[in-house]
Amino acid sequence: MNISTTCSACSQRQEFELNWPVTAHPCQKCHRELLSHPTQAFLNQEPWDQCPLCGASHLYQRKDFNQKLGIGLIVLGVVLAYFTYGLSLLLVTGIDWWLSKRIPPMGACYRCKSEFRNSELIRSLEPFNLQLYDYYRNLR
Repeated sequence: MNISTTCSACSQRQEFELNWPVTAHPCQKCHRELLSHPTQAFLNQEPWDQCPLCGASHLYQRKDFNQKLGIGLIVLGVVLAYFTYGLSLLLVTGIDWWLSKRIPPMGACYRCKSEFRNSELIRSLEPFNLQLYDYYRNLR
């Protein structure tokens, strides 16, 4: 599994590959342990009950797609709609559908914004929930 996170102590962006059995992963800058909240479920490669990095009890899954590129694609379809009599919107919709079927999901934490890739356990996570996102955003 690949993990991308930000160290809570020094705000240094970290990316590392996690293999089982889990070993320590200190921050490259301040040497603080990044995996400070692993549970038995996480260590046994079972569906997660909390984030192994910050301990938050809510994680979600989404497509691992660059959101700025997706918005740009939609804007391009809308701009070209006048000239193509709306056919560009159909093309953009087709491209979006095709990409959504081929891009794998990634897991993310609402609290620490850590991202988890290349694991079958990600499929067991719930989809994004705006209410939970607002809850964690207002905790700061």
